[in-house]
Amino acid sequence: MRRPLTLLDGAHNPEGMAALAESLAEIVAGRRLVAVVSILDDKDAAGMLAALGAGGVRIDALVLTSSQNPRALPPPTLKSLARQLHGPPGEVVGDPFRALARARELAGPEGAVIAAGSLYLIADLLAMGPRERASVL
Repeated sequence: MRRPLTLLDGAHNPEGMAALAESLAEIVAGRRLVAVVSILDDKDAAGMLAALGAGGVRIDALVLTSSQNPRALPPPTLKSLARQLHGPPGEVVGDPFRALARARELAGPEGAVIAAGSLYLIADLLAMGPRERASVL
């Protein structure tokens, strides 16, 4: 098993993020949880970030990034929005694969990482990353 537990989820709207957050409560119970997030500019980013933080699971930190899709919101915009929503501390890492690596570092070996917010983000991570996968939801 790879450490930390790393999950990739295609949640890309508020309802999907709410369902993800609800399921995470059981999956990552007791672990430090770091979320890697990229959201397209035509999506309800505020609704998505709020839903991710409201599902009974505590997000300890955010790593905000951008998929290669030109419609992706700039990570500093996501960070500002998360701060306005009183979300967890966030940092910007523009490259998705580096963002995932940073999230894994922040989570620590006993923690968990979730990447979500855009199908394009997940596609980028799967295309750039190693072929070994711990878990994909």
